[in-house]
Amino acid sequence: MDENIKKLFEINPKNIPSSIPIFPLDNVLLLPFGKLPLNIFEERYIKMTLDSLKSHRMIGIIQPKNNNNELFQMGCIGKITSYIETSDYRLVLNLEGVCRFVLNERNITPGGYYQASINCDDYLNDLLDVEPHIDRNSLIQKYSNYFKMKKLEIDKDVLSETSNQQILSTLTMLAPFNKIDKQAILESPNIKERIITINSILDLNTFQVVGRDSPNQLN
Repeated sequence: MDENIKKLFEINPKNIPSSIPIFPLDNVLLLPFGKLPLNIFEERYIKMTLDSLKSHRMIGIIQPKNNNNELFQMGCIGKITSYIETSDYRLVLNLEGVCRFVLNERNITPGGYYQASINCDDYLNDLLDVEPHIDRNSLIQKYSNYFKMKKLEIDKDVLSETSNQQILSTLTMLAPFNKIDKQAILESPNIKERIITINSILDLNTFQVVGRDSPNQLN
């Protein structure tokens, strides 16, 4: 197969661009190997998507720190794996998380979106599809309790057939954690530390609810 065609499907350190379009999304988390659907309706981000489709099909998902256009320093590259055009001039994308990046310089393009230089050197291990070791039952139960607390549901039958990697990425991305917690999960140095961070956040949230609802629990 032609090498240029292979590059469209294969992800390795050599074909990760040093400059990508940046899509700031508040309270949105993308993790390596995670799947993120996006509804693109702003004109500048439609232009961003079309420009990306012409080249490497990658965009950077990153959280704003505040309302002053300040961004966190770390985000995650997402590769456009599919998209559809709608009759009301929207693009509906599916992104797959590739690897984390550190944001360097960014500039406004003629299309009105940010283009930024990035560095992924310290996070190339994100590209390795390694099945992490987790206590599946314990983590799924913690997530189940947390989602129930938030009046949401998860399908344990579906999760029973899901890989550890997807449980870590999908459930974590779906969970309604706050912005700071999501950023802490993203910035965990490796999968082992990410699991510890996720467990700590779940434990803390559950403990706070128990403490509030049952004031004599610890007496």
